[in-house]
Amino acid sequence: MGSRGQVEGELKQKLDEEGSKCSILAKQQNFNERCCIRCCSPFTFLINTKRPCQDCKYNICKNCSSYEKKEKAWLCTVCQQAR
Repeated sequence: MGSRGQVEGELKQKLDEEGSKCSILAKQQNFNERCCIRCCSPFTFLINTKRPCQDCKYNICKNCSSYEKKEKAWLCTVCQQAR
């Protein structure tokens, strides 16, 4: 497998693992209402507010997201990589 193919394979595996983690955490009652689905840090008023990812719809914190000006929406780091 070439270098590019290897990188793509590793990225796909990483994204698959992240998807599995999210589905497990989301099953915990209200977990994503209280904590970021990506890093598990708790949401707090003003300091670390939650925001929904445009693509996966999970709540994410400021450290695990960026604002897409073109779409006027937040994206989590995993969905950014998947694009």
